[in-house]
Amino acid sequence: MKPRQTAVAAVLCAALLVSLPARAETKRQERVSVTGCPYAGVTANCLMIKGPGDTVYNISSIRPRPRQSGRMIRVRGSVTDKMSICGEGVVLERIRWTRRRQRCPN
Repeated sequence: MKPRQTAVAAVLCAALLVSLPARAETKRQERVSVTGCPYAGVTANCLMIKGPGDTVYNISSIRPRPRQSGRMIRVRGSVTDKMSICGEGVVLERIRWTRRRQRCPN
């Protein structure tokens, strides 16, 4: 192999080795499903829901937003490590939701 080809091959191998760990570290986001009553967070735009074990989920990115009808909703979303101005709860994204027949306790 010529010196120039060897240098090019070395650079390509190095680039491949550097990109492999980054791809290996990319993990699949955990999906959760929670049924409960949405409630306002610390600010007007914050929307939260309590899950099992009193885990609080931040569902502020939910679209369309559920009306305050006093009915439970079922939320399915991806857990993220994002921060939020709401200051509490596990932030969910890629949220899908459906209204349930159960009424929320007062």
